[in-house]
Amino acid sequence: MEKENKKKIEKLIYVGKTRNNQLENIVSEQGIIIVTRLLNEYNITDIFREDLRAINNVDYLVLDLSAFVNCSKNEEILRNLDRLRGNFDFRIIIIASGFGKGNELLAQCFNMGIYNLVTALNDMQMYDQLKICLSEKGMTYAQASQFRIDILYQKTSSNSVIKTEFKKVKQDISIGVLGITRHIGATTWAINLLHFLNELPNVKACLIEANNHKDIENLADLNEINKMGIEHFTSTGEVRVGGMEMFYDLSKIGDITAQKYDFYIYDFGTTSELTDSELASFLNKDIKFIILGSSPWEYKYISSTFEKIRISEQQDRLYFIYNFVKREEQKEVKAQMGSFNVYFNEYQPDAFELKSKAYLEEILKRYLTNSYFEEETKSKKINFNEILKRIGVKKYYENKK
Repeated sequence: MEKENKKKIEKLIYVGKTRNNQLENIVSEQGIIIVTRLLNEYNITDIFREDLRAINNVDYLVLDLSAFVNCSKNEEILRNLDRLRGNFDFRIIIIASGFGKGNELLAQCFNMGIYNLVTALNDMQMYDQLKICLSEKGMTYAQASQFRIDILYQKTSSNSVIKTEFKKVKQDISIGVLGITRHIGATTWAINLLHFLNELPNVKACLIEANNHKDIENLADLNEINKMGIEHFTSTGEVRVGGMEMFYDLSKIGDITAQKYDFYIYDFGTTSELTDSELASFLNKDIKFIILGSSPWEYKYISSTFEKIRISEQQDRLYFIYNFVKREEQKEVKAQMGSFNVYFNEYQPDAFELKSKAYLEEILKRYLTNSYFEEETKSKKINFNEILKRIGVKKYYENKK
């Protein structure tokens, strides 16, 4: 009789400000033993010097940043994480609830090779993200790459540093996206809009699939897109691609809105699919986008859209986005549309390649402020007297005597 292979009992240390119930549930389900649980606020250097000196025999070290941020500077946190990563073999899991893309502390963690980064705001997301971190492989490079910051600062020829930052003016902005017919590119455009907003460090946005196409849900079957990792959270009906948060289960709308996004993008599908309640919902959105084309067979769909929605040129915050229009034809198309707000997409065969940034900034400028911060680079003061001395010239003040 063959001897049964026994699964290794895994061990974990948790340091946090308070007890994490989702972590407790997962370790109970997976049979992981919590050998140490420290709950308070700590200086990160002191705790590893005094309270956690013997941490060689664990598999996971889970650190909730809420336990450290009031007692430790970011540089100190990073210095200790780098030492831990270099000297021990356990997996480091960082809980940074509410931290978003663009956060420099998480970017530095990613750069040093710590990919298990949990930023959930609610219990369901916390459970799903911790479940991935405590799985056999943990979070992958592709899944964590949303926290990478390629260019934090841009040096200019004036030897100064310029940092550009967008700040939201208003929260809970709803955006409706509607295509005049199938395959006109409405979902591609909605994802592009999400991509644009997701690139802004201080802005939190999500996409909600408000149709029955299941395009977003089907993304969960893939491993990655354009080297961006894909995460699937079934409890919230969410698919996350490179940090872009997309939901496919409208029955969970209460849980989605409870996460307090700045922008909610609703993909309504096509005009012909709209029920009366969905039409009313689309018209009630703060900003409305209609995606259309100029091919001869598409004019009947444009006509039916105008008739169904009863569009008037006086409607505010309604924008027509044209796909597949040659540059030489754009002037004529715009003239045909009278005083409507009309924009033309760049060619976009890939939904996850960011395009059309210029007009998106123009449209959304009433909701975003663009602030510039200039910081001079540090340099040594020039000692002119020392320079003059080296070339044999007397000090200026001596010559004045």
